[in-house]
Amino acid sequence: MKKILTRLIIIPLLLITAVTYLNAQSFVSPYEPSVVKAFADSLLEEGFLTQAEGEYKRYLFSFDRQTLSQQSSDPEFQSTLLSLCNIYKQQSNKSGVQWLDEQFYTYAQNSVKEKMSNLNAGFLFKERDELEFSAFTYRLYNSDAVFSPDFSNLLQVSNLVLEQDIKKLGELTAVISLENDVFAHLNELCTSYKTKKPGLALFLSMILPGSGRWYTGSFAAFTGSFLTIGSFVAGTVLTGIKTQWKGWQPYVFGACGLVLYITDLYGSWKSAQRYNDALFRHLCEETENIYEKIY
Repeated sequence: MKKILTRLIIIPLLLITAVTYLNAQSFVSPYEPSVVKAFADSLLEEGFLTQAEGEYKRYLFSFDRQTLSQQSSDPEFQSTLLSLCNIYKQQSNKSGVQWLDEQFYTYAQNSVKEKMSNLNAGFLFKERDELEFSAFTYRLYNSDAVFSPDFSNLLQVSNLVLEQDIKKLGELTAVISLENDVFAHLNELCTSYKTKKPGLALFLSMILPGSGRWYTGSFAAFTGSFLTIGSFVAGTVLTGIKTQWKGWQPYVFGACGLVLYITDLYGSWKSAQRYNDALFRHLCEETENIYEKIY
């Protein structure tokens, strides 16, 4: 009887112990890197960019500095870096890309390094800061990364655009557009890049009111300025003859005409500058489009 009771007690205890052990073995902590990564991927797939960014960061920080170097060969680790690049690209998050570059650039593979560098270069280029962009590209050239020919060419193109060296830019894009037509439109812009001289626009308007605006491509502005200023000049002469230059009318017409004349001279100067700024802006916009295309 005692043996039976002992068995009845021991057997259930053994079963409970075995079930508990098996459950413990099959339990996966929600803080396991693989679980965090899978959760982040699902959030990104559903379009929750900010939440996915936080989970990807949690995944990255689950590795200490000693083991990070081992992760460079791990596809999951590299895909996390790439996913963060895509998130920051969609968010236009410059500071996020810079953080990613500073913290994990060393541990990224070449293809991922190029994505980071592309985003960084694109954000810097939009700021039109020639010195900062030049310093950034110098750092890239002296790094251990090997970039694709398209991205290397784009860095050279960007520097030439910011330097406004249109001649060298045209020569470079003429060569590289033979290999990749993504640079073809930029080369066309360089070929048709003809700036206007503000000094010449000013001189022309001094001789003939409004002609400086015609020189910069605005015939309507030329017509309006010429007719308006001409009307005040005519009014000055006619009222002067009529009053034998003793009345107030010719001087009022003359003063208004002089103000409009000076305004037209200034407008002609600025019109040439705006024309040149528009040409440069088109070059910059096309370069930004290339960053999007080769990403």
